[in-house]
Amino acid sequence: VDTITAEADLNEREGAHRFSIVTSGRALGGTDFEQSLDAYRQIRLKHSIKLCASMGLLTFEQLVKLRAAGVTNYHCNLEASERFFPSICTSHTFADKLQTIRAAQKAGLAVCSGGIIGMGESWEDRIDMALTLAELNIQSIPVNILTAITGTPLQDRPQLEESEILRTIALFRFLNPSAAIRLAGGRKALQNTGRAAFLSGANA
Repeated sequence: VDTITAEADLNEREGAHRFSIVTSGRALGGTDFEQSLDAYRQIRLKHSIKLCASMGLLTFEQLVKLRAAGVTNYHCNLEASERFFPSICTSHTFADKLQTIRAAQKAGLAVCSGGIIGMGESWEDRIDMALTLAELNIQSIPVNILTAITGTPLQDRPQLEESEILRTIALFRFLNPSAAIRLAGGRKALQNTGRAAFLSGANA
């Protein structure tokens, strides 16, 4: 808890507007989850920085507790279209993702959700993911570009051309006209740290 609250303090002093606890694994639970609630409560008492969370497939009851502790935004990426998802993830299902997102919304949390492009998906998959996000009324959509890492199953995936990345961003903007389309992971694939993406539909 002390480490987390110290990081929140540093982020606020450096000018960050939001602070998130992000965890690995299927879902945070037990003592770890309770400690995260304690950290959020302490941060809320001492700081004005807005609080976010990314803790996997939480239950509705857990999400309600996060909201009560001061968290306003929950992050849960779809990652891919429903059709392509099983090719990328086998530890849980696309339906699990949808259940978590809807539970977070029901708990009063704004949801940030997007995905990764360049994993071998088709244009139809990208359209389907963008349409699903629109149906869920997601207003914060991170678009990540795959960085192929040696030793991972996608190590041989070719880097997407910048023109294809920009067309994908434009597609997400067209299908989600009121959302914040966030230029997220993989920005090194773009020239000038992605300046052209902000002329193609990205706005965050």
